[in-house]
Amino acid sequence: MPEISTTKKPAQKRERFFGALFSGGRVLIVSFAKTIYALWLEVTGMLFAVFAVAGASGWIKHYRKTGFAEKKPLWSIGIFTVVCVYFTIVSFSRAKTTRK
Repeated sequence: MPEISTTKKPAQKRERFFGALFSGGRVLIVSFAKTIYALWLEVTGMLFAVFAVAGASGWIKHYRKTGFAEKKPLWSIGIFTVVCVYFTIVSFSRAKTTRK
């Protein structure tokens, strides 16, 4: 009949300690990575917002100068502004879901 021991071996304690240390370190690194990624998304979203405001300002300035006489620049500036607004919204929404 085999012997049954209720005492734990010292190697098991060491393995549990390093396992817990590794698990805690992994959670810490993932938390920092998510925070850095959310910050990156917010910074790029802010840059796109600045570009969108600059595009809208340029569109208004060009419209006041020429009206609808030159439509090609108005279309290109308008498309640029809409794309920047879209990227701003997407960037901030992704940052919000990343923080959860």
